[in-house]
Amino acid sequence: MRSYTSYDNLCAKIDKIAYTNALAKSSPVTKILFALSSLVLNVSTPSPLIPIIVFLINTILLIRFANVPSKFYLNLLAYPTIIVAISSLIIAMFFGQGEALIEIVLPWFRWTVFKNGVTMGITTFLRVEGALSCLYFLVLTTSITDIFITLRKAHIPKILIEMSLLIYRYIFVFLEVEAQMNIAQKLRLGHSNWKRRIRSLALLSGNLFIRTLEQGERTFLAMNARGYNGSIRTLDDLPQPKLVHLFGIVLFNFILIFLTFFTMNLLIM
Repeated sequence: MRSYTSYDNLCAKIDKIAYTNALAKSSPVTKILFALSSLVLNVSTPSPLIPIIVFLINTILLIRFANVPSKFYLNLLAYPTIIVAISSLIIAMFFGQGEALIEIVLPWFRWTVFKNGVTMGITTFLRVEGALSCLYFLVLTTSITDIFITLRKAHIPKILIEMSLLIYRYIFVFLEVEAQMNIAQKLRLGHSNWKRRIRSLALLSGNLFIRTLEQGERTFLAMNARGYNGSIRTLDDLPQPKLVHLFGIVLFNFILIFLTFFTMNLLIM
């Protein structure tokens, strides 16, 4: 009987939500255009207001309209948010120039917190959070197969699409094999002290490469046995984008652009 690890559960749940959410039957073209356009405006605008709006809109779409469990979505956001918050705090405390907000003279150096450094840290945090919401909107509402089919229709080179599909698959295979080997080492008391933990980590690193290569060879043989001829075939029966949805995306982008120029003018004044 197979025991599922935390990685298995996470990957399986992401795929399950991508296929069963309330927006799963919507056109992937619409969702990709919305996510990409929001992402570009989110990272390119100097206004901190735009990332906030992008984050809120994506969160509302995911929780209210796609019916993604709010707890699962917040758990996905938790660890990246902690890392980004720490990084942004470091930027705010130790970077910048010009007007000083706080200046502390210590025996060995002078620590100055600059106003534009704090602004840079806050802007960085908001932009990354907005970008994460765009990424999660696309990943949790659109299956990876639909994304690659859409890219194929956009005349992206076939070799890049198929390599990306295999890489996506083998990320999960790699995590699954690593988790199984790690559990086996723990059951054999391989992590009972720090010396054994270091030795187990070295053994896991070496064996993991071999195991993933073997798994890759088995997968390739299985694909050949099923008639693989150098092209991964998928059913291209995808829903067409609706004009009202495309118009809504364009309108939303124009609103964000207008707010960008409006807030810039206020800052200049």
